[in-house]
Amino acid sequence: MSKIILEETKKPMNPEEIWAYAVKKGYDKQSSIRGKTPWNTLGAQIYSDIQKHADSVFQKVSVRPQKFGLKSISYNQCDSIDFDVKKDKKKDRVLERDIHPLLVSFVNSDSHFQAHTITIYHESSTKGTKGNEFWMHPDLVSVHYPFDDLKTSSIDLAKNVGMDTITIYSFEVKREVNNSNVREYYFQAVSNSSWANEGYLVAPHFTQEALRQLSRLNASFGIGVIKLNLDDVHQSEIILPSRDNELDLTMIDDLSRINPDFSKFVSLINDSMRVNHYVEGPYDKVKSDEELEEYIVRKQIRELI
Repeated sequence: MSKIILEETKKPMNPEEIWAYAVKKGYDKQSSIRGKTPWNTLGAQIYSDIQKHADSVFQKVSVRPQKFGLKSISYNQCDSIDFDVKKDKKKDRVLERDIHPLLVSFVNSDSHFQAHTITIYHESSTKGTKGNEFWMHPDLVSVHYPFDDLKTSSIDLAKNVGMDTITIYSFEVKREVNNSNVREYYFQAVSNSSWANEGYLVAPHFTQEALRQLSRLNASFGIGVIKLNLDDVHQSEIILPSRDNELDLTMIDDLSRINPDFSKFVSLINDSMRVNHYVEGPYDKVKSDEELEEYIVRKQIRELI
């Protein structure tokens, strides 16, 4: 259906425009796409086809706004099309927490981490921490278990001699880091993530001036920086590495006392290490690539680019 519409209009279109044209022409009745936001599903299908098939007939013509076209058609930058597309009047800004599933997917699949993640909900903490949550609580925490790396006997030996075999990561997530907020955001990450083996400031967009400042701050304070790739989460990158730290057990204890999500995270680690194998628990779900793409389209996360 999308191919037919793009052939007819000969214009680059976003998923809502394609769907609006389909409704206008009655093509939607021939489609299996259903639901409250069919244009999101349609956009996810086109994007997935481009990502998975080198010979896809589709191409991404622009990023913001995101528009698709056909490889067989040459488009001018000024090409546009205007249909009566129903706009969501309640559309608002992408929330920082909306970005969490992207980081969860990256941290789970990336060879540096291969970790299980839990979101820390600041609002669940005890009342005594209100006002300090942004400086005390990380946004997400992850753990890499040693069970695929070491034999059980080696893990037991490490325990007996007091060596760590797990690696715990802490993340502070932002929508954008720029010259006006870079120091505030970085020191927020220093405050709430330095207790972990590795701590990171994460965002999909950094200005060049912010990156220059982050490079200097990283050399002094050791918090790493991750740039999320909104087109392909698995192509996200650690642009500044984290310093390797000893776990701060006092801070871990404080966080466990005031936040049930963090306490649950510590309990899950203890459960797995007690039996020397990974124990299933209420970690954040790792979405499949198809689920993640549909989520990104539905939440309009690429509007952050």
